[in-house]
Amino acid sequence: MTETLTPQLELLPPARRLLLLGLKQLGETDAESLSQVAFLSVPAVRAHLAGLARLGLVAISRKPEGPGRPRNRYALTPRAESLFPQGYARIANWLLEAAERDPAIRRPLFRSLVGARLRQAAETFDAPTPAGRVEQLTRALEQLGYYPLLETIPGSKWRLTLRHCPFIEVAREHPEVCAIEERIFQVALPGGRIERACSRAQGSPACTFLLQSFR
Repeated sequence: MTETLTPQLELLPPARRLLLLGLKQLGETDAESLSQVAFLSVPAVRAHLAGLARLGLVAISRKPEGPGRPRNRYALTPRAESLFPQGYARIANWLLEAAERDPAIRRPLFRSLVGARLRQAAETFDAPTPAGRVEQLTRALEQLGYYPLLETIPGSKWRLTLRHCPFIEVAREHPEVCAIEERIFQVALPGGRIERACSRAQGSPACTFLLQSFR
């Protein structure tokens, strides 16, 4: 098993990582088969799989296989599949490179991207206070995989650090993608001041934004 791991998969303990890779290799299977590829005892495999199921990474089903009680079968969930390398960044770069060669394609493409994200954001950020909307923004970024860190600064100010960027491969080649993020932040904090202090696309270890609400 030599798959390249994503950062999220690398964060799992080695035994659980091996089991997910085993499920990727074997497909739906049983604990006995997984014990052979992961070099673990069957009870240890079952215990780890139960933990992975609680994390939403493994689905467990019971299927009859001949006489006797049905046996548990294990498979990756869609959430687990997303931990493995995807080709979305490569496809996105191809589309953007094609758009760069034809301005007639580029402008409507980005208008469509920005418009769709802003409409979605407008429905998400509905808290009555700036602090509540910034909290909603942070939760939305967390769900998208940015690993945000929100710090409150006295005077209706916040420091928002994005410790991961799921679009970094695209952003390095097409920094205009980052402008979409800033527009979404502006929707979350209308009339506020949004300042990007650091950018991963420009070599910083994280993207950091300073947000200020104008009352």
